[in-house]
Amino acid sequence: MAVQSKKFAKNYEILEEINEKLQDSQDNPALLDDLAPMLEQASKSYKVCKERIAAAQKFIDEFESE
Repeated sequence: MAVQSKKFAKNYEILEEINEKLQDSQDNPALLDDLAPMLEQASKSYKVCKERIAAAQKFIDEFESE
């Protein structure tokens, strides 16, 4: 199993790549073979991105309240 990067940019890039694969392969039945691993990776990357955005928002909120 690959190590999950904690960097927002890397995980956002992964989400973009998966989205592109899904868009390009909509009519390709072979996509089903790769779908579960792609969705698992997308879920992990989404979670990292969401956490990083929440942390940034928290920082901004704290900064604005000073």
